[in-house]
Amino acid sequence: MIFETLRLNIIMNVLSATYLLRNTWLGLKRRKSYFPLVYCLLLLPAQAFSFDGEGIEVTGQGSIIVIPDQFSLTLTITERGQVPSKLKALVDKKSDAVVLTAKSLAVKEHDIASARVNLRIVKEKPSIVVQGIELNNAKQGSVFIDGQNIEQQAKNVNQHKKTLFELSRQITVNFNKISDYDDFLAQIIKINVSQISSLVMSVEGREEYYQQALMRAIGHAKQKAQRMAEKAGRKIGKLQLIKELSSNHYRPMYAEAMMSDAGSSGHSSQIGSQTITARVLVKFHLDD
Repeated sequence: MIFETLRLNIIMNVLSATYLLRNTWLGLKRRKSYFPLVYCLLLLPAQAFSFDGEGIEVTGQGSIIVIPDQFSLTLTITERGQVPSKLKALVDKKSDAVVLTAKSLAVKEHDIASARVNLRIVKEKPSIVVQGIELNNAKQGSVFIDGQNIEQQAKNVNQHKKTLFELSRQITVNFNKISDYDDFLAQIIKINVSQISSLVMSVEGREEYYQQALMRAIGHAKQKAQRMAEKAGRKIGKLQLIKELSSNHYRPMYAEAMMSDAGSSGHSSQIGSQTITARVLVKFHLDD
């Protein structure tokens, strides 16, 4: 009796649910204009309804042209030989001459770096390379090079071969005036340095110049937004968003170092200019 009652209740509940679904479906069919809307609301993601309201979003760019006022030059002094201590003495002598030359131009000690030293073993290729010799009916010792037979010469070379070392030092000098750089080049030509790297030119107050470029970028973005809004018959309102798109990442300029005589007819270096650029993204509210 109990099971029969439970079975009857289940059947009634199923019939009631089926009737409710049928009436709901018939109601939606009668209102055909609402059915596509309901269908879209069920399928569209929740992100489609997440918006910040109307506004205008533009980018702006500002630039500042500056003249480099910091100059850095790196040169290398290199000596080769079989005794490292003697090599160091030669390199030290030339290094002292370079440092004294820089100081004579009123370069401060903190603008001179000469501590980087490198020592390596040089592996030279043989001056004569014999790939193969074919002798017909030759007797021992019948082939000579520089007055010695081949086997004896090879033995002597291996016995007397000594290690060859290369000692080098890099010296970096910083200048505040390009004219000091020219004078420095004219004097170190007499020292016979091994290598002179490209001149690096930079700007001391770069951060301040970048901030100025940033303000110009904001002004440029605002002008763009005003023109676009006026074209659409609107006015820009309060500032909603401002985002810096650029970074004050510095890429120094390089110029080839030219050796010249100390005469008055020597070349005078021209440094040109650099452009510091900033970019921003801004968003304004639109008013009627």
